[in-house]
Amino acid sequence: MKPKTLKQSPILLITLALCLFSLTASPAAALLDPIAAEIPYQVNHSDRIAIGTVSDIEPHYAYTIFTITVEEWLYNPMPAETIKVRTENGKYVWTEDQPEFEENEEVLLMLKDLDLEDRLFKVSVEFPGKRPVSDRDAVIEELKVQGKWQEGNETVEDGAEGEPEEGEEEEGEEEGEEEEDVGPATESESTPFIGPVWVLAAVIGAVFVFRKIK
Repeated sequence: MKPKTLKQSPILLITLALCLFSLTASPAAALLDPIAAEIPYQVNHSDRIAIGTVSDIEPHYAYTIFTITVEEWLYNPMPAETIKVRTENGKYVWTEDQPEFEENEEVLLMLKDLDLEDRLFKVSVEFPGKRPVSDRDAVIEELKVQGKWQEGNETVEDGAEGEPEEGEEEEGEEEGEEEEDVGPATESESTPFIGPVWVLAAVIGAVFVFRKIK
């Protein structure tokens, strides 16, 4: 029985590697909780909501900064005609759950504060938080349901009402300081699925086990 098991070991290793690779190649949409794509969930998990146009794209090694010209604030406005949105996709790093933008694209964005002083944000709940502008009315209805809608939300000039409170700004600055390290996000922080490194580690571990058996 033992020689038979050893003969089968390469087949087991190949099967294990293929199974893990199939998990790695799965699209992010299949692994995200479906509720994250729903407007009520997104509104509840966003610091701000804005409509705007992608006016500039600045790619870096492991991340990209998109400049958004704000046309309208739907929730929690701030005095900014333009904002920056950071994604963890760069020239040489790609993360499956991040939103993608095109220049001159009009978007409705569910936002999380990163650095209020630099007007830097990320899209909340990852790529589902980037929505078409046609969802505007549905988002406003949900804001009303959650008691977050204020009449007259719009782009606010510098120095006008809507400036973040002192405590909120400090909190954003602290988060922004943590974002100073512009290196790629760790696998566990940026994606909810298994990466190629884990596939390799699993295969090496399996080889080691079978060699011990032999």
